[in-house]
Amino acid sequence: MARNRTRQNGNAAGWLLIIILIALIIGGYLWRQNGGSSPLPGDGAPPADETPADDGALDDDAPPTDDETPDDEPADEPEELTDIDGKVFSYLPVGDLLPSSGPGFVDETVYRENILFPTEDPVFLNSQVYRFGGGMGSVNGMEGSQCDARNYDYPWQDTFCEHRDRNQPLCPGGGHEGLDIRPHTCAKNVHWAVAVEDGRVIDIRRHWVTIQTPDGTIYNYLHLNMGELSVSEGQQVLRGDRIGKISNDFFKSDGTPVATTTHLHFEMYENYVESPGAEPLFTKVNPYMTLVAAYDRMLRGE
Repeated sequence: MARNRTRQNGNAAGWLLIIILIALIIGGYLWRQNGGSSPLPGDGAPPADETPADDGALDDDAPPTDDETPDDEPADEPEELTDIDGKVFSYLPVGDLLPSSGPGFVDETVYRENILFPTEDPVFLNSQVYRFGGGMGSVNGMEGSQCDARNYDYPWQDTFCEHRDRNQPLCPGGGHEGLDIRPHTCAKNVHWAVAVEDGRVIDIRRHWVTIQTPDGTIYNYLHLNMGELSVSEGQQVLRGDRIGKISNDFFKSDGTPVATTTHLHFEMYENYVESPGAEPLFTKVNPYMTLVAAYDRMLRGE
């Protein structure tokens, strides 16, 4: 009886030893799988099947993939064009006139794609009547001299259909039939106006010079120094040829002088359809956007 109990105790001890060995083997295997350490229950490590697939952290040296590229990168800034004085060119929308100066006329058309700008130097498009030095400057609180520095800066401003005492199809009730261009400085008889295209001088009278291209487009240059023109009537001119110096010559039909500022008044005639279905008119058009495009090319050196 005692011998049987001894045998049973021996068997139990043997099984216990086997169980311990198996436990050690399993423990060693798990230790190697966890890099030499085994998490303890309650130490904060998530269960294996709940480990996040991506905790959001990126290797500092790893470039982001396409879908990880930041979307808050600044967009490319519009290119700034500067004139020879370092001033940044800008312009107000076509038809946007000074308050109380007229209705304007919105025409986005660039009528001639490759004309030269009509002056050699940088210039400033704005009102000669409703700004500093003009007869109606007080309407917008712009009393002062035509040489006020604020007249010689950007942005440009449209003056087509400014209030005047004459009528034309595009400006009912009386309107300015062209654009006023201040020269680079306030000095008169200094800055040159040039031919925007090849053409022929078809008219010179009182205070304007008219050039017509072979396909019919007409350009009028007003308020040049008429006593020192570089062209004569009937002369063929090439794109860029000097016509005359910007001045303030202005005369009534009887030769009586009229006071005005130093500027170039520029006009353009094209075939124009006033409204859908209407007959084409060979009349003055608003060349504002045509001149904006030409000035842009000028500042780029094109």
